[in-house]
Amino acid sequence: MAIMTPFSKIQGALAAAALTLCISASAQAPLPLTKLVGEYNLASSATVPASTWGYSKGRILVKQLDERHLMIALSCEWKREPKAVCGDYFYAQQRDDGLYLQDMNTFAMRLYFDPATRKLTIISRGADAKQSVRHDVFAATTAPLTDPALVRRMKRELSNADSKENRRVFGPYTKWDYQENRIEFQRQDVTAP
Repeated sequence: MAIMTPFSKIQGALAAAALTLCISASAQAPLPLTKLVGEYNLASSATVPASTWGYSKGRILVKQLDERHLMIALSCEWKREPKAVCGDYFYAQQRDDGLYLQDMNTFAMRLYFDPATRKLTIISRGADAKQSVRHDVFAATTAPLTDPALVRRMKRELSNADSKENRRVFGPYTKWDYQENRIEFQRQDVTAP
């Protein structure tokens, strides 16, 4: 004869399991956006399939703008065309469930950050017939930016990010949408002090 477990005991066990999940999820709260602040040098740039659609050198500056927003400025040099314009800037917003890149013009890229190694990885999808994917890794640095081309391009991106015309056309970054492109933080060892 089978022994039946009362329904109320099953509900109690499910409630306890749900509570445990909620507690562990809250213990893994998003890292503060200040962890990303700093400067990063290009460590590697590779594409699949292999091509010259990559960077030969690059620098990223991550700057905190307020308690919820970061600006990420990129100055770079293309492998296939070193004198061509190469740079960009993005904004990110801290939300309750993580740090998100602006939705505008970031649909083809993903950012990953490893707090343990302080490496920032950008994965970009190409719009070419080969469906290329570029994988750029940037490592934290404290060395000053001295490369003349990268210095000039970084100044241009910082100026563009602070442009009155861009604010007039797109509105202030605080009013933009930050919903579709979460910056993924690599899991840290929870036993580390």
